[in-house]
Amino acid sequence: MSAIWGATGRLRAAPDEAVLRVAVVAVAAVQAIVLGLLARRGSWLSDDLDFMVQGGKGFAPNDLLTPVNDHIAPGLRFVYAVFAQLAPLNYDLTVAWRVLMQALAIALMGFLLLRLLGSTWWVLTGTVLYALAPVSMPSFMSLSSAVNNLPAHVFGLLILHATVDWYAGHRRRAVAYGPLSLLISLACWEKSGLIMATALALALYLRKVPLRQWLRQSWPLGAAFVVPVVAFGILYGTHGNPSDGSWPSFGKLLGQGGRAFAVPIGTLAGGPWRWASFDTPFGIADAPIAAVVLGALVLVVLLLAAWRLDRRVLLLWGSLLAYVLTTWLLVSYGRSALFGSVFTVHYHYWSDSSIPLTLAVVLTARSIRPRLDWARPTAAAIACCLVAWTAGVVVSDAGFAQSWGKNPARPYFDNVAAELDKAGPSVSLWDVSLPSKISGLLAADNRLSTVLRTAGIPFRLQGPGADPYLVTETGEVRPSTLKVWATSHTPGGCAKELKGTSPVTLPLRKVGPDQGPTRWFAKLSYLTNQEVRVQAELIDAEGKVVPMPLPDHSWPTGFTTMYFGQSDLIQATAVRLRAVDPDDTVCLGEFQLGLPVAS
Repeated sequence: MSAIWGATGRLRAAPDEAVLRVAVVAVAAVQAIVLGLLARRGSWLSDDLDFMVQGGKGFAPNDLLTPVNDHIAPGLRFVYAVFAQLAPLNYDLTVAWRVLMQALAIALMGFLLLRLLGSTWWVLTGTVLYALAPVSMPSFMSLSSAVNNLPAHVFGLLILHATVDWYAGHRRRAVAYGPLSLLISLACWEKSGLIMATALALALYLRKVPLRQWLRQSWPLGAAFVVPVVAFGILYGTHGNPSDGSWPSFGKLLGQGGRAFAVPIGTLAGGPWRWASFDTPFGIADAPIAAVVLGALVLVVLLLAAWRLDRRVLLLWGSLLAYVLTTWLLVSYGRSALFGSVFTVHYHYWSDSSIPLTLAVVLTARSIRPRLDWARPTAAAIACCLVAWTAGVVVSDAGFAQSWGKNPARPYFDNVAAELDKAGPSVSLWDVSLPSKISGLLAADNRLSTVLRTAGIPFRLQGPGADPYLVTETGEVRPSTLKVWATSHTPGGCAKELKGTSPVTLPLRKVGPDQGPTRWFAKLSYLTNQEVRVQAELIDAEGKVVPMPLPDHSWPTGFTTMYFGQSDLIQATAVRLRAVDPDDTVCLGEFQLGLPVAS
């Protein structure tokens, strides 16, 4: 028993600062590596492949400034360009990058707490709380979310360090890296600018002089931070492509607000405990009411403690409130029309809220000074709460990791790479889309061919001659045929001839079952004595025209077949053909429209 109380006494004593630094680095390394191992169980998601293809175009300013959906994120584009140049489709490289960024973020949080609190075990406790917060875990797993959010964590914490430096007298150092950190963070994720609410709260928390004097002391730092905001605002105004949003009804808006506040509240109980089930893993919470109720009890206790013991900490709670309100309103306005209320609890939007949440919790908890006769029961209660919170975190992380491990992208691309290596570089492939479980319908370009080209895997795309091979939903390369839905029914011989760029329009006769608008493929038999190229355009009954992608290869001489596809969605009734070169002459055979199927 004396040994136990001796150990307790040592814990109560102020730890050595060097020991705390080593402990912080150890927590950062261990947690980042564990998350890296969990992340490696999954693989690419839809946005990852879309952004990787864009990154494969290089580092030209126009490419870096291409909008990401309705965002301007040159930082995200730059990171994906690095991945594409170093080792495209090497998922382990992306995991290594995330591990380094995560470890850096955790270490920065630990060192920030050390600067704020001095040598106390609360530094280590706060570091662990930040490292394990489930609200940021899904955004580590998903690469596209991590490229947004990990810089928001790292550079957001550097902004807070710069704030501490300023009020500690290191003004040149603060101005040297603080505004630059804000600019980099905004370039990766404009919503990361919410860290400035926490920076302001921290600056007021550190205030030791009258408010008027504090304002005179602070305005140069504030002016320095305005510069990157204005610079990014100009960038966004000149290159941005914001989508039109719309407000939901007032009742739905309030409901989404309740779901929004449930995210940080549930985190205080180690939540969400449970995740919404989808075909592909997604960081959308499905917290049971128990998680929210327990988190609310913890929140009430902490707020009462802050009010009674150190009201300055309420500034940090206020910055968290600003984060929640802004995120709720932004997501409700920008995403409700398309996704309903579900994205309000998408953890992609909540990851960096763990920064103000951790600071508010730790600065509140360390202010609790129980009476001597209550010291042991209070310590025991705090220990029980930490154990219960950790148990909730384990449940949350294990649930997400189980879903994350079901991602089908890794076996799919392993199969594709192995099959194409066996088939050789001359294999001709249909230009099919990636499986829907790997690349969603909202992807700007979900074709497999663009990913293979970015990865440098050799193949031919719908080359002339025999029917191309088909890559199946599981990544196998199989012989195929075109299942014909409609045909031009051109009679034998050279009944139709293309001369120069004058178009020839052929009506299509349906031979298959009724089919709505579809992304079509086609093949055309032809005869020519010169190399040519021909453009095909599908036309529907209302006159809408959809051009089919121009084949990569020139059409060889002789009597053979050429392939087109895939088109945009259309219910075609005719096809219009024209030669690319005005000197070309092509004798047309039958044009067949349909979908490729494995033989």
